[in-house]
This record gives sequence, C-alpha cells and structure tokens, in this order.
Amino acid sequence: MKLRGTSQDIDQVPAEAMVLSFFQDERPLKGPTGLTDWRMCGRFSKLIMRRFIDGRLGEPLLMPASHQLPVKMILLFGLGAREKFNLEQYRNIVQEICDVLRRLQVTQFSLALPGIALSNLEPAEAAEILGKTVPSRFGPDHRLLEKLEVTVVADRNQLKSINPVLARLERSFR
Repeated sequence: MKLRGTSQDIDQVPAEAMVLSFFQDERPLKGPTGLTDWRMCGRFSKLIMRRFIDGRLGEPLLMPASHQLPVKMILLFGLGAREKFNLEQYRNIVQEICDVLRRLQVTQFSLALPGIALSNLEPAEAAEILGKTVPSRFGPDHRLLEKLEVTVVADRNQLKSINPVLARLERSFR
C-alpha cells in the first residue's frame, strides 16, 4: 500500500476514483468538492438543487467523472450538519468510503480528508485514522491492498503534519 500527500488540486491528481465530501449545510460547495463541481459544470450543485442528494451523514453517490478529470469515477459522501461533525463521525465516514472502494475493487484513489477543511478536526489525527482504516477495511483482499495507492490532497500547511503520519504508516505496512 502506498500513502502520499499532495498539495495539487484534486482535479489534477490521476486516479481510478476521486473521493469528495460535503456538509448538509454547506452551500455553495467549497474546497475540493466545490472545485470539482465547477470543473463538472455544476453537476453536484444541480443534484442538490433537484434534491437528489442533500449531504446527510453517510449519503453516498457514485458517478462517472467528466472527461476533463483524470479519474474514472467520483464517490461523493454526505457529512451531515457541520456543527455536529466529530471524530467518531469522521471515523465512520472513512470506514464507509473504504468499504465502497473495496467493493468496487478500486486500487488507486485520491481524496481530501472528509470534513477537515471546515471542521475542528486535526489533520494529522485524521490522516492517522485514514491510514489505519484503509488496510483494516481492504485487508481481507491482500492482492487489492498490495496494489492500493492513496493520495491525500491537502493544503501545504496541513501537509506539514499529514505527510510524516502517512510516511510512518506506509513504512509499517511493508
């Protein structure tokens, strides 16, 4: 398993799948989700306006990516209400994300740590949870885990605390 962090915009990171998230009370969409929505001509916003999705906690949406993006599919997850988002909900969302990606047999995905940009969660702690959850959820299928490449997209300041965590966790799985 490979874990890496990057400050590239998520719409520039090649992968099989891009994982995005948004809060139920987040309008307009912000961060990587807002950028990707813009790059896809407002597809997420249109789904929200049509009440097809609303961002409730754990709400998943799998959709094909547009040809402008270097990914095949997008997995969008609802995070619920921003003021109620906590470490336990973060942990549960990360588990759900991993379970969906494992069932899809995705071996390469990019994501911004769910909810980190708009919540009080610590990026290093969130990266630690992600880095430990991925192998535990993908673990039953060792062939999939061996090929797995995870790219965490974050700003440069967050990467200062995230990258050492990801490097340590990657070494521990060799």
